[in-house]
This record gives sequence, C-alpha cells and structure tokens, in this order.
Amino acid sequence: MPKRQCQEALDKLFEFIDGEMSDEDLLRIGAHLKECPPCEAEHEINEKIRLLVSQAHGDKAPHQLRERVLRTLQMARDEYK
Repeated sequence: MPKRQCQEALDKLFEFIDGEMSDEDLLRIGAHLKECPPCEAEHEINEKIRLLVSQAHGDKAPHQLRERVLRTLQMARDEYK
C-alpha cells in the first residue's frame, strides 16, 4: 500500500466511522481498509473506542476527549514510523 493512502485512511478514521464524509470518500477509505490489514486493525480499534465512548457518553465523544484521543493516536503513529 502506498504510504500516502494509509496516512489518509488513518487521518480520517473517525470521520469514516461516523459517516461524516462524502459517499465517494466512504467508498475509497472503505476499499483501502479492506485491502490493508494494518489500517483495518487500526479501524477495528477505533470502532471499539467509539463503542465504549457511546456507551459511556451517548452517540458522540465530547469534543475535548475526541481531540485528546486523536492526538494520542497521531503520536503513536509518529512513533511507529
């Protein structure tokens, strides 16, 4: 997988999970996830995070929590590179 496609998919996981993107982007990111096991693994982790947050706080994470989680995930990705 081209690194650029992986980075885009990972950067947009929460929007993908929440369906907050165009149909074209949903299809493109979804296709990438099906073809890329590391990105799909990250997607599954984020789905679990969303489920836990929704059980504790309703449908969406509070903005501050969401931003903190995104920063933490980005730092982990940067360390992995």
